[in-house]
Amino acid sequence: IYSLAIDLESKWSRFIPDSEVMLLNNNPDSKHEVSDATLRLVSEMKLGFELTQGLYSGNVMGDLIDMGFAASRTNPANVTNWSAMSVGSKNLSDIEVDIDMKSVSVPRGVAIDAGGVGKGLAADLMSDYARELGAMGVAVFAGGDVAVKGMAIDAAGWNVGISDPRNSSDFIASVSLSRGGLATSSPMGWKINKAHHIIDPRTHKSSDSDVSQATVIAANASQAEMLAKMCVILQSNEGLARIDALGVAALIVDNSNQVHTSQNWGEFSC
Repeated sequence: IYSLAIDLESKWSRFIPDSEVMLLNNNPDSKHEVSDATLRLVSEMKLGFELTQGLYSGNVMGDLIDMGFAASRTNPANVTNWSAMSVGSKNLSDIEVDIDMKSVSVPRGVAIDAGGVGKGLAADLMSDYARELGAMGVAVFAGGDVAVKGMAIDAAGWNVGISDPRNSSDFIASVSLSRGGLATSSPMGWKINKAHHIIDPRTHKSSDSDVSQATVIAANASQAEMLAKMCVILQSNEGLARIDALGVAALIVDNSNQVHTSQNWGEFSC
């Protein structure tokens, strides 16, 4: 499973110049054959764009670079090189995915950044792989994202704690997951000066809502990631309204450390 994680990073990292993601970004308006994993990544990203009505966007890499987030947090020597960087009116819905030909075409002005959704999808794919290897049940924990497949040790599901955004060693809630995925997103995760890494595509600046952390439970971890980003960008009441409309579950912590939950969060709470 560890080797799968390394392989996915080599395909998806924006800090690796010859990754499949950066080859697509730097060769726009042309079809390129990619791996099954990258086909899945791009398909999930396009779905997330639709589910969030564009709040999960493919047009923020330029903003991240301009704001100082070009280098990797773990190794500052690794820097994003978007040589085809340009501004345009197209978005993720304009990316062409050909499942039969296993090809993707990214339009000029759009850049794929796996980011959090890549982390969530990696958890999904690793849990699938563990099941293929014979695991009766598995829960993959990947830096705030969780993917659950098969049987759990406890009949109620896998117990997952939700960290306090102001003190990660404390927990503000816990849930039982028997299937699907969970993701937590926070603007406090990566900051440079007054800017943070979650970009509102409507303003092309760091999001400025009343949300300090959002946790979403959805069909899989990659979708939970994109919906959590949406909740961080929107005001807390707006995010919960959309979560309820989509039929998924969320817990949102606002800037005053008040906790807000969606209508069906109680189904998972323990």
